[in-house]
Amino acid sequence: MSAAILWNEARQSWRGLLRRPGYLLLAVLTLALGVATTTAVFSLLDQALLRPLPFPQSDRLVTLGQYFDAERNSAAPGYYAPVKRMRSLASTGMLRSWAINANIARGDEGRVVGSLRVDRGFLDTLGLPMALGRNFNAEEDRPNGPQAVILSHAFWSQYYGADPAAIGQSLQVEGRAAQVVGVLPAAFQWPVQFDILLPMQPDLASTNLSTNEMIIARLKPGVSVAEASAEAGTVLGAVLRQNPRMTEEWQRHLREFPPNALPLKGSVFASRTGNTLWLFFGAGGCVLLIAAINLASLMLLRALGRSHDSAVRVALGAPLVRLGLPALAEGLLIGLCGALVGIALAWLGLRLMAGWVPAEWIRGEAAALTPTSVGFALLAGAATALLASLLGVLRVRGLQLTRELVGGGRAGWSRGAGRLGRGLVIAQVVVAVVLLIGAALFTRTLQRLSEVPMGFESRAVTLFSLAPIRERYAEVEAMVTQTDRIIERLQRMPGVAHVGAGSNPPTATQLNWSYLLQDGRSITAQYRFMTPDFFNVFGMPVLAGRGIGEQDTAGAERICVVSTAFARQYLGDAPLGKIVTLEDDGENRRVPMRVVGVVGDVRQFGPAEPPPPIVYTPLAQLPPAAWQIIRGFGGLTYALQSQAAGGGNAERALREAIAEVAPQQPISDLDSMDAVVASTTSDQKLNLLLVGLFAGLALLLAAVGLYAVMATAVAARRHEFGVRAALGAEPGRLLRQVLREAGLQIAIGLLVGLGIAMAMSRFLQRYLFEVRVADPWAIGAVVIALALAGLLAALSPALRAARVPPMQALRNE
Repeated sequence: MSAAILWNEARQSWRGLLRRPGYLLLAVLTLALGVATTTAVFSLLDQALLRPLPFPQSDRLVTLGQYFDAERNSAAPGYYAPVKRMRSLASTGMLRSWAINANIARGDEGRVVGSLRVDRGFLDTLGLPMALGRNFNAEEDRPNGPQAVILSHAFWSQYYGADPAAIGQSLQVEGRAAQVVGVLPAAFQWPVQFDILLPMQPDLASTNLSTNEMIIARLKPGVSVAEASAEAGTVLGAVLRQNPRMTEEWQRHLREFPPNALPLKGSVFASRTGNTLWLFFGAGGCVLLIAAINLASLMLLRALGRSHDSAVRVALGAPLVRLGLPALAEGLLIGLCGALVGIALAWLGLRLMAGWVPAEWIRGEAAALTPTSVGFALLAGAATALLASLLGVLRVRGLQLTRELVGGGRAGWSRGAGRLGRGLVIAQVVVAVVLLIGAALFTRTLQRLSEVPMGFESRAVTLFSLAPIRERYAEVEAMVTQTDRIIERLQRMPGVAHVGAGSNPPTATQLNWSYLLQDGRSITAQYRFMTPDFFNVFGMPVLAGRGIGEQDTAGAERICVVSTAFARQYLGDAPLGKIVTLEDDGENRRVPMRVVGVVGDVRQFGPAEPPPPIVYTPLAQLPPAAWQIIRGFGGLTYALQSQAAGGGNAERALREAIAEVAPQQPISDLDSMDAVVASTTSDQKLNLLLVGLFAGLALLLAAVGLYAVMATAVAARRHEFGVRAALGAEPGRLLRQVLREAGLQIAIGLLVGLGIAMAMSRFLQRYLFEVRVADPWAIGAVVIALALAGLLAALSPALRAARVPPMQALRNE
């Protein structure tokens, strides 16, 4: 067959398709919805998991440390020197696992930025050249060395206007002058968001085994990850076994999960998405599948409309390839148009949900279409439409020539085509049920989470962070004095009822410490210090004894208040008066504290997690050496309980109040406690948003598919319904017959879909809270939604069947 014949057939098919704009528009939009959902999620997958890291030979980059979970590990300062001696590694680097706020100033302008501590080996190991300047040098990287700063490319562009003269300038960091020595390249990616890099200045003689750091390394050529992991298990295992504080529990953990090496991409980047993106991609794929089934139904109806023409061609001896060209040409045009519209919808969807997608999922970038995802959309659109059009080609093979030619193309829907149409509807319902079950279960999960008491009040509470400038408030006494002055000033603000400051708010952050109990047990629990009014700000009830008071000063007896969970797990029925000892105050000294009160539990990690054991101590009694350690993890959280109106004026008044008593002390993270609490369920809300959106599209497409099939079946059986009416069948009986047929298809799809959802229960359960996959409320909601959608979709065709005029139908036939 010549190219000219192919082009002529395609051109005639496209011309005929354009003369039916309604059909073309419906087919394109049906396909575009499926393409848009999968393309949007595929773009996120591409950003998070599929694209290689922007570092040279990134497949040789690994992280080393102690097993954290199945995909991540963590490290400690005491691991670094042994790791640097490992023979399987070409280079190593260390960094803090998270970014903290840092106070910077250039001239009189002070602000808070995100800072990440790294050593010089971090950038050397990654191997990405600097955009400007240099890496930290050996002098800057030694303990107590000179200060230096490396700027992120985005911060350099925003704060310095992308001025190359920024290199060599002085920047005040925590009250000390630091020289700007480099700018990171624009291609640099890291899941932890930061504005500046500061030298970590690691002590290679350190024996600290607190796993708050991360060690990265580049493997030597020819060394596998498994070989490096085995060496890490030997080297770091020996370090851990020599730890005098190694408990039996940790020894068992060490035997089961020895230190290891993990690929950098999987352990640092991909691990932050978990399986959530794959869940979303599966949900988007379900929508594309339903769109494909719907498109197949439309193209099957289109093929039926060409039955007479196809029969004539067959009678004249046309080969099958020639018969299939019109359907394939139409499929190609619909596929390309649907892909282009889907790309536009995916772009719009990513723009709308940009604030919902965690930046650490996608390497700190903004959610956006990638070139790979555009190619995926074009391929998915074309392939889906061409596969759907093959149904029309297969329909041609089964033509009954005499029936088609004698009937003049009005023979209608054959029995085989009717079965195929009904099968496609059932398949759509099956996929829609799976998505609807997921959306219903996520809704139930959010409902259950909202019913869990957090243990504190968040209404009318405002939070902000303040990290005392280290050079000016290096000693704990200076920090306490500054805090007292700020609280006194904030208490004079209109409408403020209570003001408190502490190391952590009741939820969202944590600080762990080691304690020694009176019975000799060594435990780890959360450690918090606060001012006396902190409990009152959040309405946290003191259940026994007393809270922290004004009398708990630095010179008074050292006391603590424990949470109910701590008392229950460690102190028994009579916790008051017992001694809880800080095992290390920062200088290897023990600090005994008498328990004077028990306070209610708080859901520190959100409503889905149990309350942790917590020890609360007075801010005024914080050990000086401990403050130096804790300051490295962040600053203080201030909380105001107020009935005053919020907004820009309140924020401006708050900043002015701070400036009065602590000049040049910037604050950050100003937010309401309600927003902080809401963020603890952000993952579940994102799950519900996307899966619910996909489920809604699936239900819409399934209903449209049911309507199309039922409408065509009714039109094809118009003669039958006319005969039945002529023989005395009542309209209500015909109406019930059509609705019954539609209901049977929905029921079959519902049963099969529920079976598939139950089979996926082990996968779905990890995303649920106090809800089972077989939740009766979720199943009931799905049944009702499908029943209503099916009724609405089948009602119009059923009414047409019931209103067929007997004589007109018989006359037409």
